[in-house]
Amino acid sequence: MSRAAAFVAIARRELDTIVRTRSYLALTVGLAVILSGIVTGSDALQGGYVPTAVDLLLPLELLVPTVSVVLGYRAFTGENDDLSILRTYPVSTVLLTVGVFVGRAIALVVILGVPLATVAVLVAVTPGVESAVFVTHSGVDSPALFVRFATLTVVFGVVVLSLALAVAALARRSRTALALALLVFLGVVAGGDLLVLSRLGGPGTTVDLASLMAVSPNSAYRGLVFETVIGVATADSGFANPALNVVGLAGWLAVGLLTTGIALAARSWNPQFVATWKAWLRNRLPTTEN
Repeated sequence: MSRAAAFVAIARRELDTIVRTRSYLALTVGLAVILSGIVTGSDALQGGYVPTAVDLLLPLELLVPTVSVVLGYRAFTGENDDLSILRTYPVSTVLLTVGVFVGRAIALVVILGVPLATVAVLVAVTPGVESAVFVTHSGVDSPALFVRFATLTVVFGVVVLSLALAVAALARRSRTALALALLVFLGVVAGGDLLVLSRLGGPGTTVDLASLMAVSPNSAYRGLVFETVIGVATADSGFANPALNVVGLAGWLAVGLLTTGIALAARSWNPQFVATWKAWLRNRLPTTEN
């Protein structure tokens, strides 16, 4: 088996594992019901695509990290304990990491994309009047903006998924993975906002809010939505720096994948090799004589 074929096999195996798990199907249906319930319980559907995105933004800031963490935090525990199965594929640690990530990312696109597509259909078939906010911006509310919103949402989820995979690679036991996953969830959901609040607390403090928005995946996602979706339909802009937010999300994605790869490589090291290396290093460190 070539490396490319092994890579595809790993990604397909991860995707098949998720498809065979009925709880993920229930998760997709449940998410569709929740999002549909949110928009049907308000006037967003009558307002159009952008008002619907506004109503969904805050719930998705909580729901997307939840789905991503659930999808990724046990990728290397349980069925894949000690990587005994995944290590049978003739690939490097890098290809193994990317293969698992790609397989689960494809599943995440479906799990998030189906509910968002359902909401888009509801907006399309719901008759209504233009909201007061968008009546002065003729033609600006369009399905293209909602597609952009959905794309940003999926990208946000993929970034959090990479962090969840890092948790799975670092943890040797399911309980440890669950505890670390909870920390990742809390950090993603509240970390950026807490940082902004802490910087705003001091009197006379000058804060570059646009830069702070790029620090956390959650706030970077929010800033991109405000600037590239909501800001297109309103006169207000400059809430965030889109370029910095993209860099922030890309940085967290890289951190997640690099941590996963390093952790997997460390778990595959031969214990005797590690002991020999430590002894070699200890013998070459300077010693202090009394």
